[in-house]
Amino acid sequence: MNLFVCLALIAVVGVQAMTDEQKEKLRKVGKECKEQSGVSQEFIDKVRKGEFVEDPKLKAQMLCVSKKVGLTDDSGNVNVEALRTKVMKVAHNDTDVDKIVEICTVKKDTPEDTAFFTYKCFCKSSNEKNRQMFS
Repeated sequence: MNLFVCLALIAVVGVQAMTDEQKEKLRKVGKECKEQSGVSQEFIDKVRKGEFVEDPKLKAQMLCVSKKVGLTDDSGNVNVEALRTKVMKVAHNDTDVDKIVEICTVKKDTPEDTAFFTYKCFCKSSNEKNRQMFS
């Protein structure tokens, strides 16, 4: 699995159920966004370990991927239904889904900050396995 998969924000939860074609598309999106954002491999590796560095390029990476997979729009608004669909793949019940979606969809000052917060919140609210989908 490509290290960019996790940067697809909540899309990472669908990786286990994705076809090879979908995984390849997500890898391509991650690579395109990395080239666009200029995020360092060091910061990507830190996220894989659960360390979220407040870095503008990392935030830009998360927003780019999130937009390309349909989880946020250009203004940083989270597509709640798309997020709910992804969270349902890891949450144990509807109550867990509602809780994660509610606490992780807080609009921040910038679209980048919103994407960063949403991803960080999801990883901390779900399980270690989702964060480890970087590799």
